[in-house]
Amino acid sequence: MRPLRFILLLALFAAGCHAARQSYHTETYKGKPILVGQIPVVALQKAPYKTWFEENYNEYQPDTVALGALKQLDKSGVHIDIYMGTWCPDSREHVPHFVRVARAAGISEKQFRIFALPRHYGESPLVKGKNIIRVPTFIVYKKDKEAARIIEYPMESIERDLLRILRGEHYVHDYQKQP
Repeated sequence: MRPLRFILLLALFAAGCHAARQSYHTETYKGKPILVGQIPVVALQKAPYKTWFEENYNEYQPDTVALGALKQLDKSGVHIDIYMGTWCPDSREHVPHFVRVARAAGISEKQFRIFALPRHYGESPLVKGKNIIRVPTFIVYKKDKEAARIIEYPMESIERDLLRILRGEHYVHDYQKQP
């Protein structure tokens, strides 16, 4: 009886941890469902998001030279927080591109988190203290310190921008440059 109780408690604990990491719900914006909360990639691979996710994922052809260089980099200590809107055209384009690049470059899905934001996200607890001014925003951390941000669109491409950031090269996005 005790081993069964232990297994049951372990299963409940694991399910609780999984739910805590991926806590999201659906809201409606302009009559269409949007995701809100921390989401797994698989949530974007289900209807109604699947159509645009798969189209943009499959059509994107990363630069093979930049991708090869990304594969060679040590990515331990790297994690990326992605703030997006399933309602946002730029997010619908660049997040699938990022996922394709991440998978090809050996960036594990455990190394990035995706936060789907409500349409009016300025007061959302999901962005509190993060200075999210546009979506998508990719915040790249190296050893828990923010290294750089890709804001709304990459300066060159997702893979080239990530390569510059992860190599420690100077990278400042247009939205962060002073006028």
